[in-house]
Amino acid sequence: MSRRRTLAIGGVALVLVGGIAWCTLPAPTARSVPGAANRTAGGRLAAVPTVPKLANSAAPEAGEVAPPATLPGSLEGTEPDGAVEADASGHLIITIELRRLFDHFLAASGEESVATMRARIIAVLHARLPDAAAAEAIAILDRYLAYRDAARRLVPPSSDPRAGLDQVHDLRSKMFSPAVVQAFFADEEAATYAALARRDALTDTSLSPAERERRLAEIDARTPPAVLAARAAATAPLDELNREAQLRAAGASDQEIAAARTAALGAGAAARLADLDRAHAAWDARLARFRAERAAMLADHRLDDAERRRSIADLLARSFTPSERIRVEALDRVAPGSAED
Repeated sequence: MSRRRTLAIGGVALVLVGGIAWCTLPAPTARSVPGAANRTAGGRLAAVPTVPKLANSAAPEAGEVAPPATLPGSLEGTEPDGAVEADASGHLIITIELRRLFDHFLAASGEESVATMRARIIAVLHARLPDAAAAEAIAILDRYLAYRDAARRLVPPSSDPRAGLDQVHDLRSKMFSPAVVQAFFADEEAATYAALARRDALTDTSLSPAERERRLAEIDARTPPAVLAARAAATAPLDELNREAQLRAAGASDQEIAAARTAALGAGAAARLADLDRAHAAWDARLARFRAERAAMLADHRLDDAERRRSIADLLARSFTPSERIRVEALDRVAPGSAED
């Protein structure tokens, strides 16, 4: 059975600016875009700046040569991301889904040539879109390939992450229409700038707790809802662990913890966390038994040093798999005698 694949975004994912990694977000919410004359009603592409095609992406036009039937290893068993669509007049509707489709196939960079990846994308575009929309999507694809190539060559202008992010934004603005910049990158950029602003507020020692909370609230108020939702989804498991720690400290029972998990995360996630709890408990019990038996061997004065080392090695081999033995030895180096993992 094929499985849907969600891939890391392309482009600047290849260029980490100032140590900041970009995050994949859901489709952006509608907002006004400066220079909206480049986008018609319904979100389709109008006049856009021209960008030279990459020298190494001069693949045949769609229909001339079919892409290879065999997928590269990284794409085997996957389905192309991106629900691309056209409007009622047959023109392309520009959304983040188009970029996700591009990035799905471009994840095979290093396994296939740019020309082959481009041919695969074009084949899907023609299969999913009417001719006019497919042609508009292919034009954006070629700009996107040129943009990725240019982004790889960017050199951050300073150690300030914002300067690097501004540089990337300027490149995008030069290479794409405002409609494409909005659909492909707006929420991604908003998330990154918000993360930097939150970092500044959290590390500013001149702020009082009340001032820090007010600053964080102001940042959240300026952040798009889709970005806030993505951040909440990413931090939900950690937030739940913190809540559970507080509940346990207050004497909550296992049943109460399970109910809180189900209410916060849903029945499926709560069941997976329960399975994880059981796995952790089983590991801790095995580790505790091993350490108790090892302590007895260390205290057994009938054994000389060689016999003691041999007995402990045999116990380790009987108690754990090879990969688990590495974990046990690492835990003992960090915190001897601890059953934490």
